[in-house]
Amino acid sequence: MTVQIACIGEPLAEISQGNSGLGVGFGGDTLNTAIYCARLAQGHDIAVHYVSAVGQDTLSQGAVDLLAREGVRTDHVTRDPARQIGIYAIQNDAAGERSFHYWRDQSAARQMFAEDNASHLAAIEGCDLAYLSGISIAILTQPARDRLWLALQARRAAGMRVAFDSNYRPNLWDSAGVARREIARFWQITDIALPSHEDEQVLFGQADPQAIAARLVDGGAHSGAVKCGADGPIALSGPQAGPYLQAEKVVDTTGAGDSFNGAYLAAIARGEPQESALQLAHNLALQVVGQRGAIIDLAPAVRRMGSVIRLKPEHLDEYKRLHADVWSGVLARLRASNITNYSIYLKQPEHLMFGYFEYRGTDFAADDAAIAADPTTQEWWALCGPMQDPFETRKSGEWWAEMEEVFHLD
Repeated sequence: MTVQIACIGEPLAEISQGNSGLGVGFGGDTLNTAIYCARLAQGHDIAVHYVSAVGQDTLSQGAVDLLAREGVRTDHVTRDPARQIGIYAIQNDAAGERSFHYWRDQSAARQMFAEDNASHLAAIEGCDLAYLSGISIAILTQPARDRLWLALQARRAAGMRVAFDSNYRPNLWDSAGVARREIARFWQITDIALPSHEDEQVLFGQADPQAIAARLVDGGAHSGAVKCGADGPIALSGPQAGPYLQAEKVVDTTGAGDSFNGAYLAAIARGEPQESALQLAHNLALQVVGQRGAIIDLAPAVRRMGSVIRLKPEHLDEYKRLHADVWSGVLARLRASNITNYSIYLKQPEHLMFGYFEYRGTDFAADDAAIAADPTTQEWWALCGPMQDPFETRKSGEWWAEMEEVFHLD
């Protein structure tokens, strides 16, 4: 059954400085998250919807067109003939940190959930996972926030999961006190918490990410993470993932947290374990901060993988003969599963074999499963497997024992 994800929020037209002058694009925290989530949900039975309101102007149409191109469904984006989408401009300092200037007081999205029969409520009724942020609720009137809160609470009681990022923007709120009250209220109905350490510290005065995570778990959240920038996320529950890679260069931090959220939600919807979801989300955020703009063209990060096994001495010559001319079907399946730069080395006289390859896809578990299900590969393994002598210390499910990378130099 298709997993239905609804991302609730406000799209914005983005004015930014490029190499050839000012340019216009589109952004907004939940819009960015929806796009990254949809990208990483491709090939899986997952539908990502955007829930918002826009105008009938050219910029509004541009935002809707972008969502559609990215595979985000827009059936819950309504059109307001009297309003438009908001606009913001970005300035970046030398360290890549950004400042924003907004023109959004009359945006169409501010009218969402204004009535008890608001059409946007239907999106919540039909989804399995609803994602929203502190910005999503900051732009609403208090009655609209109440209406949204009650709708989420009711659907959550029926099994829907709520994902929330506090994403605090002081200028959008009447006061810091109102922001704390409302964000705390939405934390009470959250299953997947995805705040940043900085926002929670400003809002609630907690400097320790572990304490923030404990507070959110006590409030009812059962998964997610406290985002801690370059240090990597702190998981709310279960084992901590890591170690996390560091960004080689920070160009623009716009959209880093949004991309993290999108990748994490896609991984969870795909059924991946928490550790894999956190690594995928962190690695995507690394790509985003290395380029200008919130929505970047994704080049899959290279995942280097090493493994080791022994070879039975009596099969040495036959094993080398087979690997001098590997079956074309086996090679084709490896390439289709995004496996590149694959080598096997032999150490004599121990008959120790070291395998190395690079993975350039976005879903290793799925690509690895496709290799294992391939009939030609299964025949190849049936031929080569008896020649190999696996280590007794390998992990459950492994044949070649996977190894830890302790050093790398490009």
